[in-house]
Amino acid sequence: MQIKVHPLFFVLALILIAFGQALNFACTFLALILHETAHALMARARGFVVKRVVLLPFGAMMSVEERFDRTSSVAVGLAGPVANLLVALLTLGVWWLFPAVYSLTLPFLYANLSLGLFNLLPVYPLDGSRVALGLCKNRMRAVKGLQIAGIVVSVALFALFITSAFFKINFTLGIVAVFLFYGAAFGTKEEMYVGILDNASKNYALGVQQKRVRVLGATPIVRLYHHISSACETVFEVLDEGGKTLAVLDEAGLKRIAVKRKLSTPIGECLDKMG
Repeated sequence: MQIKVHPLFFVLALILIAFGQALNFACTFLALILHETAHALMARARGFVVKRVVLLPFGAMMSVEERFDRTSSVAVGLAGPVANLLVALLTLGVWWLFPAVYSLTLPFLYANLSLGLFNLLPVYPLDGSRVALGLCKNRMRAVKGLQIAGIVVSVALFALFITSAFFKINFTLGIVAVFLFYGAAFGTKEEMYVGILDNASKNYALGVQQKRVRVLGATPIVRLYHHISSACETVFEVLDEGGKTLAVLDEAGLKRIAVKRKLSTPIGECLDKMG
């Protein structure tokens, strides 16, 4: 498993250390390692191979060889926050047994509580969004809602960061706001849309119909997604203005196009480039 560190993580570290918050940073780093270890262990327990983990200020991006099914998405999403909250409870138990360590472990308690509770928020790209996507029926609508929620929360956090400048400035709020806004506003197309086309999203247990949809070449790629659901395997017949068939595209072909092109691109233009 490859471990990388996002530049924003270094920015947060430097700011906290520069302002005498080295202990807080160390506690946050340790809580983050526990958080991501729990994610990775749960993913492996569900049979997935973890390829890469990128550490972020208040979480990480984990890449696996296969896309999570719904149950695994919920289980892996909850594993990190639950681990942090359990460690926070364990820290409270240590205080009861050894009261003298209270002042030394208080930052560690706060780090685990903030990391665990913050990541449970159902906003993209936090763990709560992974849980929500695993539970939802209409993934595309859910992704849009979670993305909007992520942007709204990031703006609220940045406003709190600006407000803190008049009292005791909190740089953590600013860093987290930037991280959250970037993830919500510029989430990868593969995460937002391509997952809708995976076979794991099809409900074969209840039966899956085959559907043929005719669209004009001027139709944006994103419009084609509105015809896709877990109950259907959709084939698109792309037509020119005169009604002549330009190409026939299945969901796998649409997936290959969506990874490489902007979703506002007309599907006919993509076919021209492929030709």
